[in-house]
Amino acid sequence: MEWLIVSLIIPLLIAGWVASDARRRGFSRNAIIGWFLGVWLILIVFLPLYLILRNRRKEEKEGKGPWVCPYCGRLYTEKTPFCPYCGHKLE
Repeated sequence: MEWLIVSLIIPLLIAGWVASDARRRGFSRNAIIGWFLGVWLILIVFLPLYLILRNRRKEEKEGKGPWVCPYCGRLYTEKTPFCPYCGHKLE
């Protein structure tokens, strides 16, 4: 009986940490709930996924490249208002 309680409480605590970390990183409410339930129910799959994807989200928010120019198709690494190769205005 004790192992059953422990096997439910430990994933619940880890899921709580994931939810609070996701909130601090600016995830949407639905994403936070999804990560919480996923980690709580299937810890071995969702926790590694969260740890990998949270860092990618941070890099996207910081604006790390490379990006592709929609006009000439070349890669550029610096975030600029104009393409360094063809000169078109970028969004």
